[in-house]
Amino acid sequence: MKRYFPIGAAALFAVWGTCSCTRGPQPDAYGNFEAVEVIVSADCNGKLLEFNVDEGYRLRRGEIVGWVDTMQLVLQRNQLQGEIAVLRAQLPEKEKQLDVTREQLAKTKHELARFKALADADASTAQQVDNLSYDAEILQKQIDAQESNLDIQTRTLLARMEPLRQQILQVQDRIDNAYVVNPVEGTVLAKYAEQHELAAIGKPLYKVANLDTMILRAYVEEPQLASIRIGQEVRVTVDSTYAGAARFTGRIGWIADKAEFTPKVIQTKDERANLVYALKIYVANPGPLKIGMPAEVYFDTK
Repeated sequence: MKRYFPIGAAALFAVWGTCSCTRGPQPDAYGNFEAVEVIVSADCNGKLLEFNVDEGYRLRRGEIVGWVDTMQLVLQRNQLQGEIAVLRAQLPEKEKQLDVTREQLAKTKHELARFKALADADASTAQQVDNLSYDAEILQKQIDAQESNLDIQTRTLLARMEPLRQQILQVQDRIDNAYVVNPVEGTVLAKYAEQHELAAIGKPLYKVANLDTMILRAYVEEPQLASIRIGQEVRVTVDSTYAGAARFTGRIGWIADKAEFTPKVIQTKDERANLVYALKIYVANPGPLKIGMPAEVYFDTK
């Protein structure tokens, strides 16, 4: 007796058989790509006079992409420099102010020496010698007092200048920070400001990330830890129509030292309660890999 199967059932068995035969190895881990994103902010308050940034721009490290108006800061710096100039003009000319008294002292000492010689020859009195000696002592004390007062006056003026110098350095630092310097080489992901807008310290201007090397954050269970190590090469695949870009070679750069619950975006609801360990896999990006793109990891690179 011949048995007949419905056509639909026969087709179902055929499909099932084909799928089970062609099914390849299952991924060892799943994850999503990410990158180190840097948000660049303004370091100075003022109008953004120039801002040459747009989403998708490729920027070099250290490249100046804009600057903020610093007119008010320059005026403030000039005012402080003027105040220092006024104080500097008040500094006493110590030597000139002491010259008159020193000349008097020198003349008195000369007369004292002459009268001592006359006294030795009985041509002058001891009283005259004593008077000149007393005058010389008084002039010397005057010189010492004047010199001390001039030193105090000089130190006081210099002490008043020092805070002004520090304020000038602070203002100059803010002027130097008016330039918007790109901190890392990478691609602009987002732009938060436009030219001629007001910038403020800490206000984000744009976000940049280096997309040449992507970071794949994947997760493995504890039994898999024995088969992986830092520096190990792995195979990474993505669903991409880019010719030849579906398979990449990655390198494990970090393995978490403690477990965490499986993220919801990675596994099914039943598997979310499993404890897993996070990995960071560094993958060279020829262009098609994007932030957030899912990927599969195979520890066997063949």
